[in-house]
Amino acid sequence: MSSQATASAVTAVIPVFDSGATLPETLASVFAQTYVPLRIVVVDDGSTDPLTLQVLDELRGDQRLQVIRQENAGPSAARNAGIAATDGEYFLPLDSDDRISPTYVAEAVAVLEADPQIRLVYSRAELFGRYTGPWRLPDFDWAGFLMHNQIFHAAVFRRADWSAVGGYDETMRRGREDHDFVMRVLGRGGVPHRLDAVHYFYRIGPDGSSVNSSMTREDLIAAHAQILRNNLQTYADHAEDWFTFLFRQHDEIMDLRHRYALLERMRTRFPRAVGMMKAVRGGARRIARLIRSVFEHRGRSSSE
Repeated sequence: MSSQATASAVTAVIPVFDSGATLPETLASVFAQTYVPLRIVVVDDGSTDPLTLQVLDELRGDQRLQVIRQENAGPSAARNAGIAATDGEYFLPLDSDDRISPTYVAEAVAVLEADPQIRLVYSRAELFGRYTGPWRLPDFDWAGFLMHNQIFHAAVFRRADWSAVGGYDETMRRGREDHDFVMRVLGRGGVPHRLDAVHYFYRIGPDGSSVNSSMTREDLIAAHAQILRNNLQTYADHAEDWFTFLFRQHDEIMDLRHRYALLERMRTRFPRAVGMMKAVRGGARRIARLIRSVFEHRGRSSSE
């Protein structure tokens, strides 16, 4: 496909960095969308992995998508590059190891076209990979959102809002850039909308990791400090919500301290006793596993 931009109502933008093993599965979920026309832009953010480079080279002959390559600059820069390469009205950013349901784009666009006050549309989500099951993100409310991201990155939004806030912050390369982007979009007014069905599937790696879990405490502090700097007026507009959340957290901490104060004093005054209790607990668990394995072995033997 030519690199020249062509009009399309919706564009899925998929940044890729050394994720060739999972990219085909992600693309398959996008190809399966019921919404047409749907444009797909894959942005190679400086991959060096041989498998990923091979997959990307093979995709260059696929007329259903466009491949853009750039020096490694992080997910914000990759998403901005993908959006800037097209003139579509709506965008769906999608990581190269996740999946979406076939009707996600169609249902999201229908909501956006029906109500201009809705700034972005997302859905309920599930985990897959190392862990499976519902991803229980809390309902959106400003009190919690000012501290914790309640909306996953793969929400459908308008080009007009992306342009109005200046796109994703390309200085945020260690994570939470999606939280910042959504906050800047919602800070202009309007509301998010969550589809009630599960349309997004978030992969947990073989080691149980995700982007957020791989961030250090220093990374998190730096990211939240940048979010605050980028959204000073929004925090001021929702100051009561913010302090409601902070004092609620304070009350929960004080309650836990009160409940477990005696145990904490025992732990600090008698560390050897605590160590012995842990050893006993570990031994009991090993014995339980041994007993369970014996009964399982007997059960298999009797069934043969």
